[in-house]
Amino acid sequence: MIRYRDGVNVLEMLAACGFTAYELRRQHIFGQRTIQKLRDGGLPSWRELDVICDITALDVGEIVQFERDK
Repeated sequence: MIRYRDGVNVLEMLAACGFTAYELRRQHIFGQRTIQKLRDGGLPSWRELDVICDITALDVGEIVQFERDK
């Protein structure tokens, strides 16, 4: 199962880079549905994850991890 790494809050990470939820919507980076999904802890799509990595300058592995189902 793919999940966020412990302690990862995508919206906080984006805000630290100057992209608040308002800015993400205003600049048409993400729509309200995507922002709400991230607020609720939902995983982003591949395209959204690509944008998140680009903005935060983080590798995918620093945001999400694979954990085998038990």
